[in-house]
Amino acid sequence: MLENFRPTVANKSKLKSGTMSISTPILVAAIDFGTTFSGYAFSFHHEFERDPLKISTVNWIAGGQGLISLKTPSAVLLKPDKTFHSFGYDAENKYASLAEDNAHGGWLFFKRFKMTLHKNANLRRTTTIKDINDVEMPAKSIFTMAIRYLKEHLLSTVRQRVDSFTDDLVRWVVTVPAIWDEGAKQFMEEAAVDAGISRKQLLLALEPEAASIYCNYVPLGVMSYRKGKTDADRFEPGTRYMVLDLGGGTADITVHEVQTTRKLREIHHATGGAWGGTKVDDAFYQFLAKLFGNSVLTRLREEGMDDYFLLFRDFETKKRTVKPDLDDKVTVTLPLRLLELFKNETDETLEEALPQTRYANTVAYTAGRLRVKPEVFKEFFSDALQGIIQHIREIMGSFPEESLSKILLVGGFSESPMVLKAIRELFPTKKVIAPADPGLAVLKGAVLFGHDPSVICSRISRYSIGLEVNVPFIEGLHPDKYKKRNPDGRAMCRHIFEALVQKGEEVPIGHRIENTYTPSEEDAKTGIGIFQSSSASPTYTTERTCKKLGSIVLRRPNGGWTEDAQIHSVVEFGGTQFHVSLTDDCLDETYKDSFNFLND
Repeated sequence: MLENFRPTVANKSKLKSGTMSISTPILVAAIDFGTTFSGYAFSFHHEFERDPLKISTVNWIAGGQGLISLKTPSAVLLKPDKTFHSFGYDAENKYASLAEDNAHGGWLFFKRFKMTLHKNANLRRTTTIKDINDVEMPAKSIFTMAIRYLKEHLLSTVRQRVDSFTDDLVRWVVTVPAIWDEGAKQFMEEAAVDAGISRKQLLLALEPEAASIYCNYVPLGVMSYRKGKTDADRFEPGTRYMVLDLGGGTADITVHEVQTTRKLREIHHATGGAWGGTKVDDAFYQFLAKLFGNSVLTRLREEGMDDYFLLFRDFETKKRTVKPDLDDKVTVTLPLRLLELFKNETDETLEEALPQTRYANTVAYTAGRLRVKPEVFKEFFSDALQGIIQHIREIMGSFPEESLSKILLVGGFSESPMVLKAIRELFPTKKVIAPADPGLAVLKGAVLFGHDPSVICSRISRYSIGLEVNVPFIEGLHPDKYKKRNPDGRAMCRHIFEALVQKGEEVPIGHRIENTYTPSEEDAKTGIGIFQSSSASPTYTTERTCKKLGSIVLRRPNGGWTEDAQIHSVVEFGGTQFHVSLTDDCLDETYKDSFNFLND
């Protein structure tokens, strides 16, 4: 374990802040891999210089329905030999067709698997996920296939404009939720590299930051819910606003301040939870399960996948369009196969069974359609909205009333009028701002971030981050259980948390911390541990608030380290990830970016 011979947590040498130098790319390409939908966007450098908002996207077509979408479902289909077949609408339609012909045996269909990475304390490179029929595959393989498909599709689109274009001219940006931990970010980064993206050409963009960047490039139509007035101005320097990114799986929230340079400073660390649009989908599924039974819905999925997809695609449209002041019943068209399966299992028609359910007075059935009273349909949004609103209130409480006057609402789920009105009504003194294309704000902002990563000038650390070191043992101060003796007889205290950055600390982009340590034999066996803590001032790495993120294993010199051997550490904070560089003077070896936040 690294040794620091000061009796207290070591002082840090804080080097001057700076921005990592990244060469100017010919093309910036962003991939937004979402829980429910995914897409990509790109722009050439010369386009960015002339008009930053000249960003290209692609339209996706949902099979025979003729539905055109700016994103495609995050779905992966594998052949029976477990090789890739298709992604998105193509995957959904092919699997539905196979199921219709009862030819889907052995095929693997994965959907909505991004949440595997959210708050997964046991995330490993070997983590597996289950397909729709509970068949397991390595999660890394499925993520890699999805990213590779989007990468190749994007390059194919670009080559329609520039036929000799090569991917070494691209800076790739992959979006990730700001609330993900370092292990999840590393998992996504490694999947992107496995998909053929060079690590040197890859940036990760935090989703709410990307949306914030985009919205600071465009005039925003701001409509007060109560007054009905519209403004169309950009945020002025000094403006503080909350970014609320509502995606399919998560609600990702942060707070930014516009600087005089037009750069963005984070003034509240990223936070959020699993309150995305899939919460509403889950509530709708439970509604159907109470009407038809889980077994009937399972059989529909197994025997009529095309009908199952159509049912939930129809709901997705209604989810985004149903209004809070709706007085009329909402119509849900039911697949004929669902009604047949229900009758075969219960010996009743839905019309006969409905009066015996809890929905006897709120749901009507006629001619293959459910007519759902608006209060029932609106209740589908309840859990998601409660989580979002409670979190906004908690963050608002951290700021004086007048200092945070705006809420920026982005992400696919934010397109719901139910969400928009709920937030505007509960926060009437705030301006709630929604861009014209909230579902693309993250994607387009990621492109802008790729052209100018320095637009984010600082972030707030969500955790205290530190190394585990040994320091000289002080009787009466350190616990006896942590005492150990070096071969030379000196008493040392183990498990000291040497904080490199504290929770809540504002960290400029490119902020560097440098220190020097003495290596020990343990560093070549168990490695140098790096920890995070939810406390602002942990003392020991064994505290309940601490979590080990991973370790760096040093290569032991032949014969071991000399007494005067030194390890120089440089840790760079402030980016979407932090980077560690350890230099062993004895071997003249440097370990860069080698910190491992994942277990094999």
